Amino acid sequence: MAYVNPGNLMIDPSGPGSAHHYSVVSNPPPHPSVMHSQMPEHWVLPDGRHVAHLPRSLNYTPPMETFPPITFSVRGWPGVRIKDLTRNQVIVDDPYSTPMAHLGWRATVLNLEWPGYPRSTFHDPQISRFDVMTPQGPITRQDLATEVARVVRHFHQAAQNKNIAKGFEKWSLKEGIRPSDVILLSIHYYRTQWIPELYIFE
Repeated sequence: MAYVNPGNLMIDPSGPGSAHHYSVVSNPPPHPSVMHSQMPEHWVLPDGRHVAHLPRSLNYTPPMETFPPITFSVRGWPGVRIKDLTRNQVIVDDPYSTPMAHLGWRATVLNLEWPGYPRSTFHDPQISRFDVMTPQGPITRQDLATEVARVVRHFHQAAQNKNIAKGFEKWSLKEGIRPSDVILLSIHYYRTQWIPELYIFE
């Protein structure tokens, strides 16, 4: 599949400060996670860098989701860096909204489902059970993004002692991908658990 360049806009090589650059940044594309279709294999960030979609099985793709996803964007542009979330250096759009409040749940489960790392137990480090209802009220969009970032970072550390399955070496967390390489676009609910849509810097 060809690169998906949102809005069919090119960033001026001179980068920030050029009129073309600001034309791109001020005209963000629709969020791909709300299309209820397969996620694009590649995505382009506002600065022109390409990121690749972390593969998902057909059971965990937007057409199979139970209800609409929870999306994350920054200044209108889909996606937020895991690195910025773990360092508290970014605020997602609509950060204080409570997108799970209407579900009436006390807690729920997030599963990274990282390709090449089969789940070993319910307490596998790529799984997180977290509170939807907190002492401060329903969990916010910002806190949801931060929870995903926390799990990515935690699983990356745990994966240093794990070997990835043959054929998935491209997605290895032991020798290749770092949390700083990961972009979060959304989380989707599939029957019993939330699974994030992640992209990786190429």
